[in-house]
Amino acid sequence: MKLKRILLLLLFFSIVSLQAQQIISGTVTDETGQPLPGVNVLVKGTTTGAVADFDGNYSIAASEGAVLEFRYLGFIAQSVQVGKSTTIDVVLQEDVSLLDEVVVIGYGTSTKKDLVSSVSSIKSDVLENQPVARVDQALQGRATGVEVTSNNGTPGTGATIRIRGNSSINGNNDPLYVVDGFIAGTGFNLNTINVNDIESVEILKDATALSIYGTRGASGVILITTKNGKGMAPGKPVIAINHYQSIQETANRINILGGRDFIDYKNESYQFVPGPDGFGFTDTFLPLVLDPDNTTTTDWLDLVEQPGSISNTDLSITGNSENANYFISGNYYNQKGLLRGSGLERVNFRTNVDVKVSDRFKTGIRTNLTHYKIENSKVDYGNIVSSVLPIRPVYLEDGSFSFENPISAGLERNPEADIQHRVDHDLVTQIITNAYAEYELAKNLSFKTTFGAQLNYVKQNNYLPGILPERVNGGYGRINTNFSKSLLNENTLNYEVDLGSHSLKVLGGFTWQKDNNESTFAEADNFPNDVVSFNNLALGDSETAQVGSGYGQRTLTSFLGRVNYGYKSKYLLTLVGRYDGSSVFETGNKYAFFPSVGAAWNIDEEEFLADSNVINRFKIRGSYGIVGEQGVAAYNSIATYANTTTVFNGSSVNGVLVGQVPSSGLTWETTKQMDIGLELGFLNNRISFEADYYKKTTDDLLLSVALSGQVGANSTTQLQNLGSVENRGFEFGLNTVNVQNDNFTWESNLSISSNKSEILELDDQEFISLQSTGNQGGNSARLIVGEALPTFVGARYLGTYKTAEEITADGRAGRSFIGGPRYEDVNGDTNINDEDFQVLGSPIPDFYGGFRNTFTYKNLSLDVFFHGSYGAEIWNVRTQTAYYGRGEQNVDPIVLQRWIAGVNETSDIPRAGPSNSLFNVNSDLNIEDGSYLRLKTMSLNYKIPMEAAGLNKVFSSMNVYVTGTNLFLWSDFTLGDPEVNAFTAGSGLGSVSQGFASGQYPYAKTITLGVKLEF
Repeated sequence: MKLKRILLLLLFFSIVSLQAQQIISGTVTDETGQPLPGVNVLVKGTTTGAVADFDGNYSIAASEGAVLEFRYLGFIAQSVQVGKSTTIDVVLQEDVSLLDEVVVIGYGTSTKKDLVSSVSSIKSDVLENQPVARVDQALQGRATGVEVTSNNGTPGTGATIRIRGNSSINGNNDPLYVVDGFIAGTGFNLNTINVNDIESVEILKDATALSIYGTRGASGVILITTKNGKGMAPGKPVIAINHYQSIQETANRINILGGRDFIDYKNESYQFVPGPDGFGFTDTFLPLVLDPDNTTTTDWLDLVEQPGSISNTDLSITGNSENANYFISGNYYNQKGLLRGSGLERVNFRTNVDVKVSDRFKTGIRTNLTHYKIENSKVDYGNIVSSVLPIRPVYLEDGSFSFENPISAGLERNPEADIQHRVDHDLVTQIITNAYAEYELAKNLSFKTTFGAQLNYVKQNNYLPGILPERVNGGYGRINTNFSKSLLNENTLNYEVDLGSHSLKVLGGFTWQKDNNESTFAEADNFPNDVVSFNNLALGDSETAQVGSGYGQRTLTSFLGRVNYGYKSKYLLTLVGRYDGSSVFETGNKYAFFPSVGAAWNIDEEEFLADSNVINRFKIRGSYGIVGEQGVAAYNSIATYANTTTVFNGSSVNGVLVGQVPSSGLTWETTKQMDIGLELGFLNNRISFEADYYKKTTDDLLLSVALSGQVGANSTTQLQNLGSVENRGFEFGLNTVNVQNDNFTWESNLSISSNKSEILELDDQEFISLQSTGNQGGNSARLIVGEALPTFVGARYLGTYKTAEEITADGRAGRSFIGGPRYEDVNGDTNINDEDFQVLGSPIPDFYGGFRNTFTYKNLSLDVFFHGSYGAEIWNVRTQTAYYGRGEQNVDPIVLQRWIAGVNETSDIPRAGPSNSLFNVNSDLNIEDGSYLRLKTMSLNYKIPMEAAGLNKVFSSMNVYVTGTNLFLWSDFTLGDPEVNAFTAGSGLGSVSQGFASGQYPYAKTITLGVKLEF
């Protein structure tokens, strides 16, 4: 009976509910009266939904008092409550914020539609909650024309960023960073910015975007804008807590030959003694040198590695009122590295405030304070890979650390001793602040002034205690300090007027910036004990102690201007210019002017496309202009002094000599850039496409030229303006909304870029050498006219010698042996050296890019991002020793396939043992394919329905997420991860010496679990 009553009650309420519902129908149109097919109509709070047909008609069941939600891509969502009428027609308004998003440009903002420049924009939703300490590590593949290479996996390490290629040789190829309007420089420390505080990152690429920064724009500009409260609804502030925890493990671990295989290889190598014919092995049996049953083996890589972890907590308060808005945040980030003893711990505080004092006056400030400590890796990972033998024990029989190479008996560092006792860390404190005041002088005319400062203090502490095996004379301590200060004042006038068909924006201004840098160091040796380590250097030997200090200053003054003109939103014209003066150049060359011009045509505004239901955006744009690079050290135009010591009357005395030969007539490197762009949008911008072709030529390259006949000078080179380089390429970006219905959305973003560089002129020089790998193989990278910047060079490897006749034919009798390496002798002199070197490739990829897919189902979303690069070559520094079996160094597992007499005589892997000096030859054996495809991130996010979960009285929202980073890598590279850059100097030849790998700090595979709460 009880069950029947329940069923009758349910039936009764169902009938009442059905009687209360009614069929609501109508038409959905845009503001011009055009029907909108595919509009989603949903009864709020239910799963009942419908889709408008081709003529914009819809029909849905809803009860009186229910709320209908109308949603359509590119239009503002609208809600309508059901009343007595069963017909509801709706007019949706275009969402200008979606169709014409606002992007930050130099000294202002612009809508995407009114922009004539090439600018890539990355918003906060892409950056948030990635388990990285620096924003540059999160930019890979996100923007066209921007190549980002993570140099290694060290916590807090920076990435190498190249925007449209290398534009300089001795100058700086790093982009200029501008943080909330403050020009922070090319060497700005991104460790000091909390990634989750960033609202957007804009990357300026073409001349009209860059020339507003004049002498510092040639390598591109990255604008970082942090969050504020402007977008919030006035009222109660939002308090947000965001915490994530990550676990990490080594990804793509480097392989070296294991202990037993190494013993077998070494024993075989000792059997090689040229026989009576001089071409092969002796028949005389030699006893084993290494007894496999009595030789200790150690997996050194496993010993120094550990599981890593990241703990990150953000707390922020965001608010907005009628006259003020603010964003205040704090961040704690703690990372334990993959190598024992390494890590990063950081505390960050930010305050962003804007105040409307009156209708004509507003002011605000952005302040960021950061302190962090980096525990540098105590071991040289690349040295372990190449040189710490697997047959070396960690400890000797007496319990002390081992200290000898078992083969060469040379004194070597012990990685375990380094981890336990070596002290090596950096302490960094930075404050960057920028305050502004803006006053409306008259209608459409405003004046803005900003005052900013950046203060950096860095202290590096190093101590090597006497217990370390190599410290035979006691401990060694060193302290380095660096204090830098940058002050900036900018004053601009802005005039904006809209005269119907005509619009005009004029910007004019004056800026002044002064940079100071002071450094000191002190070191001492032979400490009697290690009690106080680096904290009292006076305990060291006073006779060997050293101190030093340095100072540098540069000032830049500039006048800048920009004019934006538009006619009926169809035809756009932009003129930009900056007149820069720098203290680093000599009188007469201190000032230069950098102009640019750009134009665009919004074809979609023409009458023949105004009524198109297919094409929503069709723009053609082009620009041309000049930007500069002031990659010159301070005081370069004057002679400087350097300290020296000499003996006078039997005593050592201090003296001075000329430190550098002054450069004469130096001026800025100038980069002329042309850009042509196309922007298309289809089907209410469900498909949007953007493409650019650019060509930029840099003249007056700054090169260090060797001088002859210089006596009494520390430096025998002089910086001169010589040479020219060209970069040209294509950039493609595609965004699509593949599926969009009531509950499910699938969006895709694809970016592909290609850059080709070519050196046009190097004065009268045939080539300039860049890097030697340190294995006595000669120079391995050069700058060569007509080739890419840079280019790898070396001999061509032809395999192994199979017969004595081959050796004789090559004129190598007595110098090469059967089973040994064979190279192409280009000049036929029977010697293999740098005169036989050929162009082998370049670290510049043919193309690179990223592919992102986001899937949203109700409250669940999945974000999958791939990043890849194709066509780059990598120089494996380790090959010369790991491939040829140099006696005292490690060997690559590939030697298991080596040439063995009577066993594997067809192999092109050289037989065991070194081949005299031939293992030193740079060759295409060093070259490996650097192409790769990486599953960079995969993130799953769930937005908890607060009311259903009973949490709405405590929290306004709650998100939980799990993210995997660097989950899979497809690559043929053999030395770990193909994303490497062993030489990372900000300027000088190191800035273009890319693509070298020697076994860098390993990369991590990361799994992150997090939660974000809002109150």
